[in-house]
Amino acid sequence: MPNRFVFAVAVALLPGVAAAQSALPGPVVAAQPFDSGWIDNPSALPVVVASHTAHVADAAWLRLEFGACHLPEGSVLRLTGQADGAVQWFAMDSLRDYQFRSACFNGTAVRIDLIAAGRSRGNRLAVANVLYGAGCAADGGVCGPADTRTLSNDPRIGRLDGCCTMFLLGEFVLATAGHCLRGTGGIVSFNVPLSDPAGAPRYPPPSDQYAFLAGSMTSVDGGLGNDYGVIAAVRNSNTGLYPGQAQGSWLSWNAPPLAGGQTVVVTGYGAHALPAWSHAQKSGSGLRGGGSTAVLYFDVSVTGCNSGSPVVLASSGEAWGITTHAGCTATGGTNYGTGFGLPALAQAITNLAQSHVAGSATAFGQGCGGGAGAPMLGFLGVPDVGHSLSIEVANLNPATSAFGTLVIGFSDTQWAGGSLPAPLAPFGMPGCTLYASGDALVFLPTNFGANGYVQVLPNVPAFVGAVLFTQYLALDASAGNPARMVASNAGRIRVGN
Repeated sequence: MPNRFVFAVAVALLPGVAAAQSALPGPVVAAQPFDSGWIDNPSALPVVVASHTAHVADAAWLRLEFGACHLPEGSVLRLTGQADGAVQWFAMDSLRDYQFRSACFNGTAVRIDLIAAGRSRGNRLAVANVLYGAGCAADGGVCGPADTRTLSNDPRIGRLDGCCTMFLLGEFVLATAGHCLRGTGGIVSFNVPLSDPAGAPRYPPPSDQYAFLAGSMTSVDGGLGNDYGVIAAVRNSNTGLYPGQAQGSWLSWNAPPLAGGQTVVVTGYGAHALPAWSHAQKSGSGLRGGGSTAVLYFDVSVTGCNSGSPVVLASSGEAWGITTHAGCTATGGTNYGTGFGLPALAQAITNLAQSHVAGSATAFGQGCGGGAGAPMLGFLGVPDVGHSLSIEVANLNPATSAFGTLVIGFSDTQWAGGSLPAPLAPFGMPGCTLYASGDALVFLPTNFGANGYVQVLPNVPAFVGAVLFTQYLALDASAGNPARMVASNAGRIRVGN
């Protein structure tokens, strides 16, 4: 194994010996124009004012390319896959984020409904093209006489379009092989299902599919040890979450050591002899060769569409690089990747991670309640500068509207010389806890069971990265404590951009 670095250099000088792994053919583009024209909704209630069904016979999947749509505040598009009922929602902001393309839908037809907000003017639905595809990639890279990979379900590893693999290195940072990124109009999918009986890729619901941020891509297709791509995902149009937030974690990464001999795991969406396993997630393990931190060699089976798979140290789970080229055969050889020891790759990841702050709003702690139970605090909207975030409180006393206050502070560890969280028993609320410092108070009555406070986050760069904490307290005659008060759980808001 120590001599593999010399071998890799030789291979790099002999094109064709180690081939970049193949991908699926690009989608077919079918012009299917539809334009609803400009439509007003005089009603006070939301109304479906236009509908259209895109259809391509015998397609394995469809993706829509929109034209000059216009969605006033409150108006939305609802896309419904006719094969499985999968639904995607778009407001104007998220449609722009997705670069006027939809998620991918299984089957041959998608219905689009334009739901106009009450009293809205100038709604418009325009569809330009339908993208569709079928088929699978099947080139080599199996090490030895048998393919020993098994099905896996690592939530941090997604599939790029119908083929290639992509993995999370942060809340929005994604890495793959450079030769997989031909543009920024693609889709990365997580929690991918098995393929259809013919081996054509199937897609998860749109809530598990993410588009890419325009202008965020760094992509190099320079051969062995210099083939990499990094790109940022946008928020999901249904959930408002970045993929790392939705999946709950991402891979840590580091440069591999020069010395080899470690067991590594490669997880991705390569083709397989079993059609249903093709383009579904699979993992295999084997030994890694040494001699370079930029060129990886590993005896782990990979096939077409494994390009972009992370090469992970089995003992720690740390990613060491990106799968790029196939060289294994039934009788020998090795497969290849680009290691995170390549300075340009490491710098590209760092630059992308530092270019953006992923805003988040999460609930924590435990409320204490009255007759209706514990009040529940949650969030609606996007916690980014220039956007609106609504702090919602539910499960309040439905019988009356009583005094309530929303506490907003800069700390969840200290306030007024004391530490947080702090028990509220000294104030007549045994079993209740204060989680947020009271730097600001907003009057918010209980409103017969639920209420909300909308905050427009100023589009000011200085606010990016700021962290706020919030909690709700209110009078409630049914509360079983001397103060006759209830308290909600708490929330943590990180302002993003």
